Amino acid sequence: MTEQSSQNHKTKRPWLLVVAGVIIGVAGMYWLNRPEVPLPVSQADFIEFSLEMPGDILAMTHGFTGSIKRVPENITSLENSSISNMIGFVARIRDKDGELAGLASELEIFPDDSGPRPGMTWKTHWTITTPEGSLLIYETEAVPLAHIPAFASVIAGNDWTGSIFADVSSGPHPTGRGVIVGGTGIYAGARGTFIERVELRQLTTDGEMVGTMYLQIYLDHDQKEAEE
Repeated sequence: MTEQSSQNHKTKRPWLLVVAGVIIGVAGMYWLNRPEVPLPVSQADFIEFSLEMPGDILAMTHGFTGSIKRVPENITSLENSSISNMIGFVARIRDKDGELAGLASELEIFPDDSGPRPGMTWKTHWTITTPEGSLLIYETEAVPLAHIPAFASVIAGNDWTGSIFADVSSGPHPTGRGVIVGGTGIYAGARGTFIERVELRQLTTDGEMVGTMYLQIYLDHDQKEAEE
């Protein structure tokens, strides 16, 4: 490897270096103490949406430097702007059978534009829109401890391939789940919680992530009826 290519290789991964420091530094500090209090199945209807990465992502941009791939590559970057601490994307979403069901947008808001840091969580807003109605859901996220092998491999300069399931939701519900804010159409007045889960299958040194993202939504009818 020439000196120039070595320098180029190093400059491609500053964001990944930050993430690796977060994962190793935190070392499960949050996740080992994370409460697991599932809602009774009898009190909730379960809905699952999913999306394939990168195939279902229609557009994605952010303000971080480094090797998170933007989609498409020529999309406007958020670097050096007043919203450089945000990641946003629009994607197709699928139902439990893998059939196209609608569109989703995700906006992630970090404390600053340097990416995750030890002990930090960030805010994520989702809008899910189907022909039957829409859902607005909100969560806080944290870097999963289970992603250590993948990021460690990439930091070492190697693409990673495998299969890791991990919950990325960390709140704000006491169970560690995200919450339903509201809805329209058949989801009007909806209340409940949700979990964002990711099956990571590949992570490359040039910033491509391959896997499946799941939004597992629990509609709490008892709470809705009590409010009415």
